[in-house]
Amino acid sequence: MENYEEAQGRLNTVHPGYSEPEFTVIYQDILSKKLQISENILRRYHLALKTRKFVILSGISGTGKTWLTKAYADAINAKHSLVAVAPNWNTNEDLLGYFSTIDKTYHYTEFTEFLEEANKEYEKAKANKHTPRPYHLVLDEMNLARVEYYFAKFLSAMEVRMREGVAEIELAVNKKLLLPPNFYLIGTVNVDETTHSFADKIYDRAQMIELEIYRDDLEKYLSDVDYRDILMQIWDNIHEVAPFAYRTIDEIKTYVKEAAVLGVSKEEALDEQLLQKILPKIKGADDRVEKALKAFVKTAEENKFNLSLAKANKMLATFEQYGFTSYF
Repeated sequence: MENYEEAQGRLNTVHPGYSEPEFTVIYQDILSKKLQISENILRRYHLALKTRKFVILSGISGTGKTWLTKAYADAINAKHSLVAVAPNWNTNEDLLGYFSTIDKTYHYTEFTEFLEEANKEYEKAKANKHTPRPYHLVLDEMNLARVEYYFAKFLSAMEVRMREGVAEIELAVNKKLLLPPNFYLIGTVNVDETTHSFADKIYDRAQMIELEIYRDDLEKYLSDVDYRDILMQIWDNIHEVAPFAYRTIDEIKTYVKEAAVLGVSKEEALDEQLLQKILPKIKGADDRVEKALKAFVKTAEENKFNLSLAKANKMLATFEQYGFTSYF
């Protein structure tokens, strides 16, 4: 079995054909980048890509979904591209591009440019009887728009590829593009009030993996700061209605560190971050919102976080008066 250094050396050398590292090497590579992910979740992602070549990663914002796609692609030496889905996408052309009758030119998108690059890699490898390099395309926040509207044509092509190994996508009259076997699609999904749900046909044609936040993992991620207990206490009290994850933690760490350069105390900086990053997440009419705010107020009082305490009390008063609250 090759070790991590040997695998890295192999991947950094130009080879006539592609060779995927062993799973243990992939896992060690990703751990070296400080990505918080269990071996079990990574294994599921690894196998899901091999099974369907279309994987959906779901979870609350900041759990590391996009980070995982890049770290994994780098670990296996796959080409990686990130395409952000816009809320106004509602046709196949938004994803695949369109033929203009004015300039008689097909206008590619980031998606189709990357797909064409994967196609060329496949054809070249096929001609040389080599294994092609994998291409991983990530549709970031793919349910910001209605997936069935902009994804229908490509989804049908992927289903054909599952049966026949390759498929063609008709982009325009007399213009087709091959969907090769070395092209993998990953969608990241946040589930909140700004997103759309999926039709069953999407779930049927994808492997779905949820990235959850576990208390032990979050506590471990905070092991390098002396305000860990305060943040964990807040997380314990509010995560059912206002969960936060690694991205939020990273921002708080950076803010507190940079504030110290300006002579701002850790307590003052943390108070500002609770006001700016945590309290905006707490909203709604659920009774648990009131409970979460009361617990937050208690923690803020104990630690003399005056800015966030004043805001939390105002939000709590709004809830008690109207049965609903939000940051604004």
